[in-house]
Amino acid sequence: MFLVQYKNLSCLLLLLFASYVTANETENDNFQFSGFATLGAVYTDSDHHGYRKNVGSDGAVYSGEVDFKQHSLLGLQADWSISSGFDAVYQGVLRDLPEPSLDRYTTLAFLRYKVNANWSMRFGRTAPDLFLLTEYRDVDFSYIWATAPNEVYGIIPFRSIDGADITYSQRGYGGIFKTKLFAGSSEGEITGSSFVEKVKIKDIIGVSFSYDHFNWIIHAKHTQVTIDNEPQANTLLIEAITQVPDFLWPNSKVFAESLLMTGEEVNYSSLSGQYQWQNWLASAEWSHIASDSEVIPKITSGYTALSYQLNAHQFYGIYAFTESDNYVFDEPGVNEEVLEELIHGINGVMNFYAANQQTISLGWRWDITNSLASSLQWNYTKLEEEGSTLWLNESDHNEAENINTFFLTLSMIF
Repeated sequence: MFLVQYKNLSCLLLLLFASYVTANETENDNFQFSGFATLGAVYTDSDHHGYRKNVGSDGAVYSGEVDFKQHSLLGLQADWSISSGFDAVYQGVLRDLPEPSLDRYTTLAFLRYKVNANWSMRFGRTAPDLFLLTEYRDVDFSYIWATAPNEVYGIIPFRSIDGADITYSQRGYGGIFKTKLFAGSSEGEITGSSFVEKVKIKDIIGVSFSYDHFNWIIHAKHTQVTIDNEPQANTLLIEAITQVPDFLWPNSKVFAESLLMTGEEVNYSSLSGQYQWQNWLASAEWSHIASDSEVIPKITSGYTALSYQLNAHQFYGIYAFTESDNYVFDEPGVNEEVLEELIHGINGVMNFYAANQQTISLGWRWDITNSLASSLQWNYTKLEEEGSTLWLNESDHNEAENINTFFLTLSMIF
């Protein structure tokens, strides 16, 4: 019901924006239009693991290929100051998606009410407040790197939340304290080599705390969600397991029920910060995923980054990691020889989210103008066995591998 209401709100906002511009072609001081774009090229040297920007991408880059889809995008944003207390924002981002639609391209569509200098509320579609780069995750020009570390930013398929949030801001000790409470629902896609799974979450409730000083910031965030649908791969696997006779697997039905994901809770916690002194900028982000689901393991991820600015050039390095436990089938009383193919499928589903890798990155950013920048980055990734969640694997090759990936991006704001 809320999703239908949101789509109606989005259409209403678009109509309001269009009518306002038409009626105020010469007097549109309250209306602002802006945009951002990135042209990004990616090259990698792996024949088995295809690079992709996040788990929602159904395309990937393999050895010998130069790809322009993964990191290229065009974003447009409209801001309308309706009155002294009300404003509306619409943002659409054109990018490569497994299931393109106006709904998926729409990243922001909300009404904001500023109660006073301290309190504000938003209703509609907003960005999920999970990351250090939450508010400008898609605006590549706004951060130094050619791409944010996949280890933290690539595992979450949700780009927005349909709901509401309330923020309290207070100045103190030379900076600004902010507390945000948000709630809603969301949809996203998780893809594999031969499937696209739509994942729905509901009962999202999250809180974030931040302190922004003139040269450093720190964020602490926690979000809890409930899985709202059963992935098709789970459903098919559960049906196959329940058909196994007792003499081959005595407790197959109990195990099958443990794979159900609908109604299970997932928690995401993160701590991040940034500090700037002279020409140096240091940043770090740590996150942890825990759930009640047997299918989603505990995942701990993070990165540290350091950059140095020399005139219009910035040189940087990043160390990033993600780790989780791998599942190994070890159920008692099972005839593993007869059920070998089924067990292989169980291991695949149970380890789908088990990301295990480390990446060292070196890069150079050049601010060509005040609104145009280029970034060149090299990633060296040590991928552990059975840890390739963030990559696209078109075969059963799940062995450990060391992979080089190169990025060249040209980003701009206008």
